[in-house]
Amino acid sequence: MRNLWDDTRADEAGTGLGLRAYSSRLIGSDPRLVLHGGGNTSWKGSVTDRFGVAQPVIWVKASGFDLGTMGAEGFTALSLPALLALAELESLSDADMVTEVKRARLDPQAAAASIEAIVHALVPFAFVDHSHADAVLTLSNSAGGTDRLREVFGPRVMVLPYVKPGFDLARQMRDVVRSAAFAGAEAIVLEHHGVFTWGQTARESYDRMIEICGRAEAWLAANVPALPEIAAPATDPVAIAALRGAVSRLAGRAMISLPAGALPVDEIAPVAALSRHGTLTPEHVIHNKPFPAILGQDPAPALADFAAEYGAYVARGDAGLTPLPPHPHWAILANGAVRSFGPTLARARVSADVAAANLQALRLAGRLGGWQGLDEAQLRDLEYWELEQAKLRAAGPLPVLAGRVALVSGAATGIGRATAEALRDKGAVVIGLDINPEVARHMDRPGYRGMVVELTEPEAVDHALAEVVRDFGGIDILVSNVGVFRANARIEALKDDVWDLSLAVNLTSHRQLLARAVPFLRHGVAPSVVFIGSRNVMAPGAGAAAYSVSKAGLTQLMRVAALELAPEGITVNAVHPDAVFDTALWTQEALESSARRYGLTVEEYKSRNLMRQPVTSADVARAVVALVDGTFARTTGAQIPVDGGNDRVI
Repeated sequence: MRNLWDDTRADEAGTGLGLRAYSSRLIGSDPRLVLHGGGNTSWKGSVTDRFGVAQPVIWVKASGFDLGTMGAEGFTALSLPALLALAELESLSDADMVTEVKRARLDPQAAAASIEAIVHALVPFAFVDHSHADAVLTLSNSAGGTDRLREVFGPRVMVLPYVKPGFDLARQMRDVVRSAAFAGAEAIVLEHHGVFTWGQTARESYDRMIEICGRAEAWLAANVPALPEIAAPATDPVAIAALRGAVSRLAGRAMISLPAGALPVDEIAPVAALSRHGTLTPEHVIHNKPFPAILGQDPAPALADFAAEYGAYVARGDAGLTPLPPHPHWAILANGAVRSFGPTLARARVSADVAAANLQALRLAGRLGGWQGLDEAQLRDLEYWELEQAKLRAAGPLPVLAGRVALVSGAATGIGRATAEALRDKGAVVIGLDINPEVARHMDRPGYRGMVVELTEPEAVDHALAEVVRDFGGIDILVSNVGVFRANARIEALKDDVWDLSLAVNLTSHRQLLARAVPFLRHGVAPSVVFIGSRNVMAPGAGAAAYSVSKAGLTQLMRVAALELAPEGITVNAVHPDAVFDTALWTQEALESSARRYGLTVEEYKSRNLMRQPVTSADVARAVVALVDGTFARTTGAQIPVDGGNDRVI
């Protein structure tokens, strides 16, 4: 394990809290030490109150902040004497502990501190670091883990039995720091949980963390044959979509599904057996449930078995438990591929990373004679811990399109771009397709992906859809928007290449995209298709034969698709915009030509609708969102104008 300390950067960080944040980021930047909000750190100092008296204070990582990215703002200042006084209590419920720690905040409006704030307060050093190092936990959870930990680390590292995080852990730490053994200790390993190191300087505590965890990695490297890299096996995209659809039904909502590694087929059975004996670290049960789903060639019975097994696991706990949805958060497929599931892209990524870490540890432990993490009761106690359930409640409801995967063609500019942004704002994962390279630039951010695709080439479309399904699990929403408009010409002057291009892009490409998306849509959650048509369907203009005919054909395609796909629960509708001038279709030349045809100036032409109000791409996008977000869940085959009112249409 590489030590990342940099004296120059440490000097730039300053002292105290700045330095605390710097060394915290070093720990948080290594996923082998912490994953997705795991771990915590602290610093003890003092502040002068309004009476000029120095007061002992501890700054503890605030709940919800990520060690890998946070700065000084990620720490909450607490009264150190108040926390130490709490540690003297003989009993305290975890809920009451949280309340009392909140009361200890110097700023009542500050974020809640880590659940392990009292533990940090008890360690009598200025800097305290806590990680969930994979290598240490692999040793801890392997057969004979306690003896092996003591063998690897020697007498200067205290190895303590697992106790539940919260006040129980605080009480354990109180007794430990008062023991004779603590005086000569350099670190504490909590079995099945993680590592604590400390020091009077940030570097001392960090160096100890890297040295301790590096020692575990070195022992594994010397004693366990290296695990070969496993390439993800090819999996039929339709099978992936069907699996994600089935998991979504178990969850009662749409789920994003991500690739999460792979496993040799001959290791599936032994890893499956080991996975029933606890997660790598306790918090992983919160992210990924106590065990994965192990799928056969037909996933359906395996998912039913998982739901039944999980239900029985919950039922064996306290009678008052309200079961979480009985769907897996990760699954091992029959070909060895591993996939994660989550109601948002972020949570699916957490599940994927946690699954990969657990898979690696299980495979290593299998070579060390077995795996023994926390028992079922301990796992259930963590998964249904009142504090964790409170966090879930505090998070509030998810956006209406969370977990849904949306495909938008022609997403580089105008209506397509606005629609992609509107769908993402409602929580969907959005993939934009366009021949314009701009789509890859402006959509390169979380929740978006832009793909440069020639939509008139079927093979390119096939490749793009397969990639989308492989990377996100399926397709729920298709907004077929791509279009071209060439300069007006009367029929006798209309060139064949303009006619052919209009039909190819505005009609044929839409049919090809829909035809290739349907096998995925039928496994989607509330699957919806929206075609972007045109006012020209109902009210064509002279000189626009190619555009008007292609859009009329597109509308007829929509109507037939609505008839064919309704029995499968797929809605198909059309939106007909007009006078949307913030799109690439409307060049200045096209505007001037159209205005002249009506005997208007350009500005008059832009506001010629009955409402005398401008129509924007965002207006069209809002109509699309309404058609896919459940507002019109029982509407199919509809044509909705978004044109500010047009007397010819009305």
